Amino acid sequence: MEKLIRAVSTDAYDFATGSRIMSESDAKRPFKREFASRRYNSLVRLFLHSKLYDHQCGFKAFRREPLLELLDGIENQHWFWDTELLVRAQHEGYRVLEFPVYWRHGGSSKVNFTKDILGMGSEVFRLWWELFFSGLFSGKGKIFLTAFLAVLILALATTFLGAAEVIENIKQVSPGTMALATLVYCASWPLRGLRFQQILNGLGKHFGLGFLTGSIFISQSANVILPARIGDFSRMYILKKSKDLAFTTSLSSLTVERVFDIIAITFIAALASSGVAASFELASWMESLIQFSGFAVLLFFAALFTLSFRESRSEKSVKEKASINSSGEPLKKIKEFASTFVHQVSIVAVRPGSFLKVVSSSLLIWGMDIFTCFLVLKAFPASGVNMSSTFTLSLVFLAVAIGNIAKTFPITPGAIGTYELALTAVFGLGGIRPELGFTVAVLDHIIKNSITLLGGGLALSELGFRWREVLSTNTETLKGM
Repeated sequence: MEKLIRAVSTDAYDFATGSRIMSESDAKRPFKREFASRRYNSLVRLFLHSKLYDHQCGFKAFRREPLLELLDGIENQHWFWDTELLVRAQHEGYRVLEFPVYWRHGGSSKVNFTKDILGMGSEVFRLWWELFFSGLFSGKGKIFLTAFLAVLILALATTFLGAAEVIENIKQVSPGTMALATLVYCASWPLRGLRFQQILNGLGKHFGLGFLTGSIFISQSANVILPARIGDFSRMYILKKSKDLAFTTSLSSLTVERVFDIIAITFIAALASSGVAASFELASWMESLIQFSGFAVLLFFAALFTLSFRESRSEKSVKEKASINSSGEPLKKIKEFASTFVHQVSIVAVRPGSFLKVVSSSLLIWGMDIFTCFLVLKAFPASGVNMSSTFTLSLVFLAVAIGNIAKTFPITPGAIGTYELALTAVFGLGGIRPELGFTVAVLDHIIKNSITLLGGGLALSELGFRWREVLSTNTETLKGM
């Protein structure tokens, strides 16, 4: 006891722990427990880079300040608690002393070998991931990893299909048709701004078409750079900083926009699949994507109608809600936020007039997006594809729709790589050579991403923002505004 206390009181150690496993220790316990303990502590040393031999001896002392600094980061509150504490202490650079002890097994234990040992093994894996790999999925690490994945997908596809064939295809492209495809895609952007304006008008918020189109350019540019559609936060930030638009309203308007995107591309995919059904059968993963997308839309509207009905049946007035005791303030804020969000989404998504306006503009936007790809394919005159046939038009519609449904799974920034693979797969089923289909998909995506990034840069300059400012936006930034 004296050595334990002295270590943290006068010997400048932050943590001290006894060890039953050090060679100098005098410890006796049943073979089963000795074996399990040694294997467990070996795993901790191997995977968590701990220098200690025994992490679970109950003979421990801590200095108050270092302990309090680490407590908030300790997730486990069971048998793994002291292991996590000692590992995090070493990881953060605190001084930890381990010394041998005299120890005898007490004859009883609350440890459930099957349940607790499996649980502690999963905790070792969890802490290993948090300490050494979590940075890959946050901040710059996430951007680097997903960008690398996008490049890897494109490189592997190019290698597999033949880089020489892809380059040869590019040499045959018609510059005039590619320019026309670029103009068509450019023309779709004011429509995006108009649709967003329609959504906000329904919520009683009226902003200029140029400003809204610019904000979409910036957020979509951020989505090309950042993974998981994080760029949507950029638009919310711009709306808040430039127009003081409430967080709830910007979130509901973006939700409506995304839902109607899915409605439009799902409808197009279903229609196009029926148009090509006579020529080939869809792959199971393609059918699953369309079905998943349709199910998601139905689920969204079912939930929206249910929540809207419950809100309308509520007997509490706004004044009665405002009189709730202050002790329930956090819960009250959550309820008010949810109620406002559901109400605002319902205004646009459920009312027939608003619904028809937004769904019509969404179909037009995605129709132009698909026509852009059609023109890119048409830019290869020697491809042997009959561009005047209804089948080819249906095939392009299906390919781009499937590619955009795949974007709802944000694996890479801007779905670069996954979009190209989806289009190549659909084109291949329709008889278009894989290397040609891949080249078309790559050029189509280059046109769209290039225009997006160029428009985003111009919009940033016009609206007075910087790339660093909008790319670093997150929920915490928005809450603090």
